[in-house]
Amino acid sequence: MTKKDAVRHAHVVEGKKLLEQWGIRLARLQDQSVTVAMVQEHIGKNPAADVALAALLGNYPTPEVEHVLVAWEGKTSDKELRHEIRRSLYKLSQKGLTTKRAEPAPAPAIFAPLEPEGYLSPIDGRGDRLLWLVKAKAGGGLHYLSAVVNEPEGLRYFDFAEINRKKLRQMRQDFTTRMQMVLVEAPWRYCDAVMYEGYERVKGKEDKEADAYLAFRTHLLSAPAQPVEVPLPASLETAAIAADETLLQTSAPLLQEPELQLWMLDHERAHHYTDKISQVQESPLILNRLQQQDRLQTVIDSAIIEIFAGEPGMAYARRLEETALYLTATDRGEAAKRALAVSLALKRSAQGGKGIPFCEELVRQSIALHYHEEKQHAQEESRGSLIMRPSEFAARMQAAQAQRRGVR
Repeated sequence: MTKKDAVRHAHVVEGKKLLEQWGIRLARLQDQSVTVAMVQEHIGKNPAADVALAALLGNYPTPEVEHVLVAWEGKTSDKELRHEIRRSLYKLSQKGLTTKRAEPAPAPAIFAPLEPEGYLSPIDGRGDRLLWLVKAKAGGGLHYLSAVVNEPEGLRYFDFAEINRKKLRQMRQDFTTRMQMVLVEAPWRYCDAVMYEGYERVKGKEDKEADAYLAFRTHLLSAPAQPVEVPLPASLETAAIAADETLLQTSAPLLQEPELQLWMLDHERAHHYTDKISQVQESPLILNRLQQQDRLQTVIDSAIIEIFAGEPGMAYARRLEETALYLTATDRGEAAKRALAVSLALKRSAQGGKGIPFCEELVRQSIALHYHEEKQHAQEESRGSLIMRPSEFAARMQAAQAQRRGVR
């Protein structure tokens, strides 16, 4: 008898004595004066008794015993006891009982490839957002690929470096401190797809350095990038949000979110409309205030339609969809739903931003801001100039005539 068998035999003998004291014998199981449920109550009371009990149950072939042994095997960490349970399960299978045991979980592969990590900033008013891809490299440290991608113009900037985890945390913190915004974790496949799509939009143009992006990417990924839709979380159910008119009608306050306060139109885009407004206000052909207000509203309406129509409108729709993802990641669920509601409305609109409160308010605020800035700049210039424009001369003449009529 081997030493291992001798130890088992000693445990079984010792355990049988305890089973006898508890009134547990095979004969009593067979005549059902002791039930399997009663036997289960003694499991775990003594290690030697457990081994003897497992051996005993192997001689009582019933489905109930099989179920007890299978469950017991999954719970115990004692190697000797588990071996005895398996010995008894084998006996039961020899007597016609098919043992149904859970499949063991596959062991993790030792050299399983590590998934990259993705990070995403909010989109600014120009349509730029910052994306990071990070992946552990062999020998320690991280490969870091960063890119600024504009929607819709494409890749504006990229950078590659080898850093460590501490440096990554510091860079994220620096971004938050400097920009007063956070880089949120995002699905890496989406970050990779946006970067690659940005590269596709600029390759072959004047920026010859853009091709270096592909070389840097190979340090992290070898498979080609695949197009990926904005990975909206389950909390943003598209059909329900599209059907909820309240979300769209209350979308204007989105402009109060810190990230969207930067979405005002730039001077170049707004000037086309501020110039028209100036022409309306200075025109001698408009006789009364009502006519003037009507003409001004026509200018605003055309801006709302034109700015959000066609390809620019689709670019805004994607920006807002991605903004919904970002707002969700920063625990602003209701704002995220409104951003997605605006995105969906733009996709189905035939009149640009008309009837979409967020778009209408964005245009009004932008035009008002640039109009007042232009007027202030013009006034500052006129103070230092002896030359009077025709419109200024006409305005002063009208004011003088009105004053003389008042004196008479």
